[in-house]
Amino acid sequence: MHDVAIIGYGPVGATLAGLLGKLGVDVVVFDKNHDIYPMPRAVGFDHDAMRIFQRVGISEAIKPFIEPFREEIYLGADGRVLQHFKHMPKPYPLTWDPHFTCDQPGVERALRNQIASMPSVQVNLGFEFQSFEQQRGSVTLHLLNENRQSETCEAKYLVGCDGASSSIRSHLNIDLENLDYDEPWLVVDMKVKEAFLDKLPQTNVQYCSPARPSTMICCPGNHRRWEFMTLPTDSSDAVIQEDQLWALMAPWIKPGEADIWRAASYRFHALVVRKWQERRVFLAGDSAHQTPPFLGQGMCQGIRDAGNLAWKLEHVVSGKAPESLLKSYEDERRPNVVATTLLAKDCGLIISERNIEKAKIRDAEISEATAGLGRTIIRQDLIPPFSVGFLDSAAPLSGMVFPQPLVVALGRTDVLLDDVLSPCFHMVVLAESMNESELEELCTAASKLPAELVVVHEKILPHNSKHAQILHVQETTPLIKEYLLGSSCIGAIVRPDHYVYCGIANIKNALGALSLLAVKLRIPD
Repeated sequence: MHDVAIIGYGPVGATLAGLLGKLGVDVVVFDKNHDIYPMPRAVGFDHDAMRIFQRVGISEAIKPFIEPFREEIYLGADGRVLQHFKHMPKPYPLTWDPHFTCDQPGVERALRNQIASMPSVQVNLGFEFQSFEQQRGSVTLHLLNENRQSETCEAKYLVGCDGASSSIRSHLNIDLENLDYDEPWLVVDMKVKEAFLDKLPQTNVQYCSPARPSTMICCPGNHRRWEFMTLPTDSSDAVIQEDQLWALMAPWIKPGEADIWRAASYRFHALVVRKWQERRVFLAGDSAHQTPPFLGQGMCQGIRDAGNLAWKLEHVVSGKAPESLLKSYEDERRPNVVATTLLAKDCGLIISERNIEKAKIRDAEISEATAGLGRTIIRQDLIPPFSVGFLDSAAPLSGMVFPQPLVVALGRTDVLLDDVLSPCFHMVVLAESMNESELEELCTAASKLPAELVVVHEKILPHNSKHAQILHVQETTPLIKEYLLGSSCIGAIVRPDHYVYCGIANIKNALGALSLLAVKLRIPD
């Protein structure tokens, strides 16, 4: 019997398989397709997703397929700037650029190549899911192999990562909550010839024009994407004919200056499942939610699902935590996804206003509120922290993402913090906040979880701690100290997915928090 079965080997299923494989969990993956879909679909992800790819071990391998995401402007009906999506100031909190544009097939190929080197992950392609039954301690899957022969598979847990038309979700008879955005759009991907790239906008643009709301996105290399709202007067067949496509592209580019790579009609939805877990079965990615693309959060949401669920499944199947830990997956992810999806919807409503008078009022109100300069928004500031779940929700910093500076540690210089951490809980403290005896006491308490004690220095000093669990690091980019002191904390307990369980104010607070965490994880004294 496998620990975890995954249906669907797209970016979310592959990321989950890769995270679990890195942790040594016995995983089996099934997908009806033999290969990666070769055309572009998602074209962006943020630094949270990049950090998760780092955990899988592909951050170097995907560099040829990504570029930093350019800033974005919204242009009103009269062409004036309504709002800017700006990058956050440096140093970036995770060191990675805040947002990337990507070639999705290249990223997926890197994921699959990495997973191929993981002995605990078995991938089965050409298998079509049929049904499943849940028993007290397992799930039995029924599938058809590529020869259309029936096969069964047994696993302790099942995760449906099988897309918007999820068979797993249908089998569970789980409803989708409609967040009231459902609009038809046409997506056109172009390979622009080198000589004509400079004639195009050098930033991403949302054209909030009532005549035809549209978008232009700068993708890696010479790839550019346009999105056009489909109008009632459009023929659903004719609009994707080549002559119609070039007519739409006329304000930017003409035949001979680019090649049409792909054109596809979509309905942009705002949908979230009401239930993310049914006993031993979970939903993740598009199986669980569909987000309008206006914040670039579609694929990010699914990658975050994988990052959240992976460590919890590993802790449960390895006996480090009770099965009740898995309930926090829905508790944490659903409110976060709903809030982010509603933000994306709000952006979509600004862009897709078709009533000319309402568009003029929209533009005037934004202009008046911003003295004609347009709103300035930091995209990453919009993503909310967790407010409930496996957290000490009353503590400072609880549910927030812990920063990742470059550090000096373990004889390495300018290394990303996560790359020197073990895949477990961490107690991170500022070196100047505790004396040596307090560090020893804290390390003893942390080792019972087990949790790794990380001591952050402004300068590395010689230490002769008798505890091998203490990791001494020096920040090359100063992120952690400011992050902690900004909330009157000297440290934090950080979960394996790098979200903060709680901030701590002093040694007594730290020891108490570790003790309560041990109770939650049911670790004996």
